[in-house]
Amino acid sequence: MDIELTPAQLAVEYLRRDKTDVTPAEYLKRLKQLELEFAGLMALSSLELKEEIDYAWRMGIH
Repeated sequence: MDIELTPAQLAVEYLRRDKTDVTPAEYLKRLKQLELEFAGLMALSSLELKEEIDYAWRMGIH
């Protein structure tokens, strides 16, 4: 079974697991922001993605 996830699906799943209380407006704003971020990450080549992960690690973002 090969399922390709969309940026919107990844954003919804991320927010579903996030336990932060937000208003509906904040939820929609975060959903759109995450969707754009996931779309950007999914467009990267494997080398570019590795560089992004290395940069986040150096910045202390895990």
